[in-house]
Amino acid sequence: MPYYNSLARAIEDQEVAFEPGVHTSWAFHGADANAIDSIVNNVVAGFQPLASGTRGASLWGSGTYFARDARYVADGGFCGQPAIDGTRRMLACLLMSGIPCLGDPQHKGVLPFRKKPHRYNSSVDCLASPEIYITQQSGAAHAAYLITFR
Repeated sequence: MPYYNSLARAIEDQEVAFEPGVHTSWAFHGADANAIDSIVNNVVAGFQPLASGTRGASLWGSGTYFARDARYVADGGFCGQPAIDGTRRMLACLLMSGIPCLGDPQHKGVLPFRKKPHRYNSSVDCLASPEIYITQQSGAAHAAYLITFR
């Protein structure tokens, strides 16, 4: 995973120890059926932060949105219309959040500097206990599981 290795090096260059589980996490992503199929079937393209947020979901800036809790994705209407059999889908993803900053609607793909020349790696809704993560890099998330539910 090139982004993972690059992220680890960038964090360590800032004299911070890279810790999986601190700088990475599991998160959920919902989208309509076409977007889910594209993410799953085109691993080279994967998530496309520049194309994300077409539903107007840019409260904390542009990028690809992920939730800590599956219920937020399911109940928030982020899984698109149910299929004919009533099922909906979401992705459980390994998210490489790195060192996040507080999200802001003014974030348009480039996050502020943390410690020049290093920028923050992602943004969140709350620094103390994030529920929402926003990534601006296509390699920052990997879909690990496709969850189908009613």
